[in-house]
Amino acid sequence: MATRRVETGLTGNTVRENIARVRKEQRLTLRDLAERLSERGRPMAHNTLSEIERGARRVDVDDLVAIAVALDISPSTLLVPDAKTADDLVQMTATEEIPAINAWRFLTAEGAARRAFVVNWSMRAKPDWVIAHEESRNRANEDRFQTAVAKALNIDLGDA
Repeated sequence: MATRRVETGLTGNTVRENIARVRKEQRLTLRDLAERLSERGRPMAHNTLSEIERGARRVDVDDLVAIAVALDISPSTLLVPDAKTADDLVQMTATEEIPAINAWRFLTAEGAARRAFVVNWSMRAKPDWVIAHEESRNRANEDRFQTAVAKALNIDLGDA
């Protein structure tokens, strides 16, 4: 029985287009990018990168992260469809057309891709340790703000 080739979907095409676009913006050749990947412990031949950019080869998640590191960008930048403005409508795998900013927010765990899933989405979207870190940082920022206000108003906070 012949194996069926898995076709690249919307997000896969976005990734390959973004790799090519960012690489060219950084004035890197395929060989330059291949060298960076090798230096970072994920060797990939320049012809393999060419196949990715042409859509002849899919990008797995390890490749995606390694290429993002080699290009010194976030993996989310490779995943989000290119747009001219935040309001441009874009589409990703399994989504309807949404504003580009909503796609970015989804990829950075700042918002749901679909309104139907907003309830408790932010609590499910991030690992528990990220939520705990954000809460701790928010408390520290709140404490610094209260201290600055008290100092500006010459108020002794005491044990508050």
